[in-house]
Amino acid sequence: FGFYYLEERTHLINAIRVQAIEKSKEVAQQIKNQNLFFDGTIEKPTEYSMDDISITKANYIREGKSFIFADLRSMKLNLFENGVATATVPILTKGREGSWWETPTGDYEVLIKNSNHFSSIGKVWMPWSIQFYGNFFIHGWPYYDNGDPVTKTYSGGCIRLSTDDAKKVYEFASRGMPILVKDSDEEAQKQFTLLDSKDLPLPQLSSESYIVADLSSGNVLLSKDSENLLPIASITKLMSAVVASELIYLERKVIISPAMLKDNFQSYEFYSGDQFSAFELFYPMLMQSSNGASEAIASISGRNTFIANMNSKARSLGMTSTRFADASGVAEENLSTAKDLIKLANYILEKRNFIFSITKGQSFDFWGPVRFNNLKNYNEFASSTSLIGMKNGETLAAKETMLSIWNLKDNQNINHKIAIVILASESRFDDAQKLINWTLENYNFNKEE
Repeated sequence: FGFYYLEERTHLINAIRVQAIEKSKEVAQQIKNQNLFFDGTIEKPTEYSMDDISITKANYIREGKSFIFADLRSMKLNLFENGVATATVPILTKGREGSWWETPTGDYEVLIKNSNHFSSIGKVWMPWSIQFYGNFFIHGWPYYDNGDPVTKTYSGGCIRLSTDDAKKVYEFASRGMPILVKDSDEEAQKQFTLLDSKDLPLPQLSSESYIVADLSSGNVLLSKDSENLLPIASITKLMSAVVASELIYLERKVIISPAMLKDNFQSYEFYSGDQFSAFELFYPMLMQSSNGASEAIASISGRNTFIANMNSKARSLGMTSTRFADASGVAEENLSTAKDLIKLANYILEKRNFIFSITKGQSFDFWGPVRFNNLKNYNEFASSTSLIGMKNGETLAAKETMLSIWNLKDNQNINHKIAIVILASESRFDDAQKLINWTLENYNFNKEE
């Protein structure tokens, strides 16, 4: 959003920027010392696995760990004791794919066990419940207060087993035990091969770090220093949207307070005392990059708890180098790598696609009417028909940043989901345009009509 308000670069601002960059470098150096920072160069196409869950599963087996593995594609749940599969039970239902309550995937752990948990949202009892993330549980067949079971058409976001099987899993599980939840279609991914390249000259960019990846195949088409740790600015808001959509009841109301508007720059003018639903606030946060909207959403669960959940979600997605310090991206301590952000992009594409739709301005009325009718969309490519979704950002330390996903067709008319992440750029729009054009030309993708 920065190019809408940083129109003049005075000597004072430049001095502040240098100080901010130096501070972010100090934070990055601290993480580098923990072996979480890597130097890199421009790289040609390579195969890059985003299936961290399968890798983690293989590591747990090799290390002889006990864990629970839920495969939402095959609808089976496996118990591993000391690295050996000891039992398999069928998963009866999961969150409906593409819905607001689709079951999240990732690397989690047993948080709480409750022999009979009551859901305040569904108003049902869930026997032999194991909480692994937010409001998401593994549990037996739910029933109402009068003892009647829910119908088979009833669908929540949890992993539902038969009550007898849930009891077996409950007795096997212990607090802190890893729970891996996977939902990738490996066979579908295998149909894609490395695209034919013309080996065109590489584009000249101002960005210090970038990556272009084909999410459909797991192939990295081009990257430069994609494992360098850098401030990401308002790309942070994508993770805020993920965590809010998974852990907050989106109809819940929040009252705007002065503390939520403390940042010097507010791209949308809120007034203290205004009241909105959590879902309504997604629109100014994702379209107009409102810092106030981000802080208001975080306040629902408590700011510190929300940020902790952002970092927890990053770990569950295998974003091992990523650290979040706030919900808006203002702080230079919001750090990630281009390669880590590809994992976030892929997760949103597969599990929370409506977030990308909102970045393009698409309206949803599932949670009631949205009263923001005068928003500007600061996402530069929002009108492009090939764009699936994007988020940009700018701070003094981060310079200009962007994450975008595109739907491109190859010469065999096969769709490819192409993700582009740009960090520390002097002109994200120009860099993104060059990377898109290079990708279209180099891999013979069909150009947008």
